[in-house]
Amino acid sequence: MGSYNNWERDMREQERNAELKRQGDLLQQQTNLQHTQLILQERQAEKEEERFYEDRIHQLRVLMAQTDNPEKLAKLQSLLDDAVEEYNEVEARNRKKERWRKIYFLVPSVIMICFGIYAFLAIQHDSSKNNQNGKLPSSVLKSSSSKKDSKIDKTKNNSAPSVTNQKIFTMENYVGQAKSAVVENLKTNYNVSEKLIEIVEEESDEYEPGQVIRQSPAAGSTYDLTSNHKIKLTVAKEVTSVAMPDFGSMQYTYANARSYLIQMGISSSRIERVVDRSVTSTQADLVTSQSPAAGQTIDLKSNEKITLYVTEATTPSSTSSSSYSSGFKNSSSSDDESHSSSSSSSEH
Repeated sequence: MGSYNNWERDMREQERNAELKRQGDLLQQQTNLQHTQLILQERQAEKEEERFYEDRIHQLRVLMAQTDNPEKLAKLQSLLDDAVEEYNEVEARNRKKERWRKIYFLVPSVIMICFGIYAFLAIQHDSSKNNQNGKLPSSVLKSSSSKKDSKIDKTKNNSAPSVTNQKIFTMENYVGQAKSAVVENLKTNYNVSEKLIEIVEEESDEYEPGQVIRQSPAAGSTYDLTSNHKIKLTVAKEVTSVAMPDFGSMQYTYANARSYLIQMGISSSRIERVVDRSVTSTQADLVTSQSPAAGQTIDLKSNEKITLYVTEATTPSSTSSSSYSSGFKNSSSSDDESHSSSSSSSEH
């Protein structure tokens, strides 16, 4: 009878060991899967952020190659320097994150090893206690087994929470996405309350109305739901006003200035041309001044007129030739008079 009880006890211990190993393997697989998914999301967000700055830098360089205006070149160069600096900062931050990821990748493995050692020592401790106490009734063994199994299940449930129950998550790159889709993503996938999502509208001609222009925290950053810090989404809205360019200093002709204003979204019916005769120039239709003045805000939906004052070309050659012609006529008439007077005196 004693040998039978020992055999039964050994069988139960083997079954319990196998169950512990199975649950430990399952927990490790779930942890590794979640960790891998987070890393992939972070890397994708980092690549998209770097690609955004690379495209921006390329666009600025193309614009610089296409313009000859010194003022525009200076502005574009300043924007290019800022974009390059931001790109370098993003690239350095991403490299630092990649190093930390390698360290974090080892943490779950170490935890699982410690958990396995702890489970093995606990089993050995229980086995030695059973050997010291001798035979145990089968009912006690079943009760002990069921209690430990329930503890294992609780440990499993607590150690492998679902993604939606996490309190800390990595921000995705929402730039360029529709506001409604981003809000739904934050609420559904990360349990972010709508009260913690702040929407700020900003006029933009680079993004469609309703698309996200900027976000805070930035893509790849971690966000803690318990911090109650708001997630700020800057969303594009329709451009309703623009700043009046300085056509006079840019030496624009009326045709070029008119085309520029139309491209900015100003109706052609609002643009009028007035000749400024107080300014002389060898080239006609150069813009000398404007109303509204440079830098003032223009409402795109208004019907207020925009006046461009232009030069009227002078023709020095025509003026000198007409003067020469009138002088020649006066000289001819004088000669005729003197000739007629000399003729009359000879007759006398």
